[in-house]
Amino acid sequence: MSKHTILVAAVAGLVLALEASAGAAPVAIVNPGFETRDLADGAWGYSLDGEGWGYVDNDQYVGPWDLDAVTYGGIAPEGEQIGWANSGDGVPGGFGQILTETLAAGMTYTLTVKVGNPPDYPWFGYCVQLLAGGTMGDSGDQLADPITGGFLLAQDYNTLTIAEDTFATSTVTYVYNSAHSGHLGEPLQIRLLCLPNPAEWDDTEADFDDVKLDAIPEPATLALLGLGGLGLLLGRKRK
Repeated sequence: MSKHTILVAAVAGLVLALEASAGAAPVAIVNPGFETRDLADGAWGYSLDGEGWGYVDNDQYVGPWDLDAVTYGGIAPEGEQIGWANSGDGVPGGFGQILTETLAAGMTYTLTVKVGNPPDYPWFGYCVQLLAGGTMGDSGDQLADPITGGFLLAQDYNTLTIAEDTFATSTVTYVYNSAHSGHLGEPLQIRLLCLPNPAEWDDTEADFDDVKLDAIPEPATLALLGLGGLGLLLGRKRK
């Protein structure tokens, strides 16, 4: 086998190794399972102040819930607690979190969330969103702070049919689009929303748990890294 062939094979192996390892490090999310405060069995919480999550368009009707022995079989998808959210008045409402990770070119972002249809509470669906930008305000109390603004990158708008008293996994994938270059460097934002009753403004509920976000370099980006490495190696050989 020639040295040139060995170099090409080595760079190809490097590209594959980079691709395999790229998805191994998830994006940091604060309190992804709503476990920060340890509640008593069956207890609800109405505060998320300082716990990562804010509220979106629903007057702070969000919080953690330590499941009782009956609801969802008494088993959370992750840990012991889940997050509950009511809709807003005629609009989707729920959780929001602005991350430290920023939107970067050449990346694919995959957001997964467990979404639950609660028994004994009105259910009209859910929406899981990934955005760029946005701000967290100060509510001035000990509940949750408001999340506003942001540019929608991708969403799952109630595509799953979720049976009552069960969870299902929602997946949102965003492949970087150069048309969104004006948002590069802005913090990523996650929203977990409960859809309202379209007929009247009664509270509806959706539950969430086990929030994860992965940022993976696109194959073209990895290939450019590999080709750059190959060029450096061949350039050294010619010298």
